Amino acid sequence: MTQEDAMNPGPQNPADSTESARMKSMPPLPPAPPAQSGPPAQSGTGPVNPAALPFGMTPYPPTVQLPPSRRNYALFAGAGLVVGLGAGLLLAQIDLPSNSTALVDAVELCDLTDQSGIALGDEGQSLTMSGQGNETFGYGAKFADIQCVLAAIDMPDSVSSRLGNTRALDGTQTAQWGEFSTFWNYHPDDGMNVTVEVVGEK
Repeated sequence: MTQEDAMNPGPQNPADSTESARMKSMPPLPPAPPAQSGPPAQSGTGPVNPAALPFGMTPYPPTVQLPPSRRNYALFAGAGLVVGLGAGLLLAQIDLPSNSTALVDAVELCDLTDQSGIALGDEGQSLTMSGQGNETFGYGAKFADIQCVLAAIDMPDSVSSRLGNTRALDGTQTAQWGEFSTFWNYHPDDGMNVTVEVVGEK
C-alpha cells in the first residue's frame, strides 16, 4: 500500500458510519447518587427519603388526611341537645316518690328517740320495737310505749286489738293499713316485738 492510499482510505461500510453518529449524539449518563450512610428508610405511610430509592424511581406523594367535616360535629351536638332536653322534660313530669317521715315523727311524738328497744332503719322507712320480757333484764320498750307509736301512725283498732291479744302460740302476725305494713310476735320471755315498714299507699 502506497502513502497516498494510506492517506485516502477507500469507502467505508455505511452501517459503521451510522452507528458512530448515533453513539456521538447520545448524552452522557448522569452520575449515580452517593450511598447513604444513615438508617434505611422506614416502611409505612410516612415521608420517603428520595435518596434512599433506587436510581430513576420517584416516591409516591404522602397520603393527605382530610379534617373531619364540621357539619358532622354540628349534627351530633344538635342531636345530643335534643335528647338531653327531652329526657329533662320527661323526668320533670314523673312524680318521684319521697321518703315518708311518719315513723320518725311518731317516735319523736312519743319521746322515744333515745329509748332502748326503739330503732329506726332504712332512713326512717322502717321501725323495730322490742318490748320488755321476763329475760330481757329491763332492756326494751314498755308495752305502753309501743302502743303510743302505733297509735301515732293511725293503726286501726281492729289491728291494735289483735296485737294486744297475741299469744306465744300464735306465732308471727301481720297486718297492713294506709302506707304501713307490720308484723309482730309475743313471748313472755322476750316481750312484744313489732316491726313496721313504709310500703306506700295501696
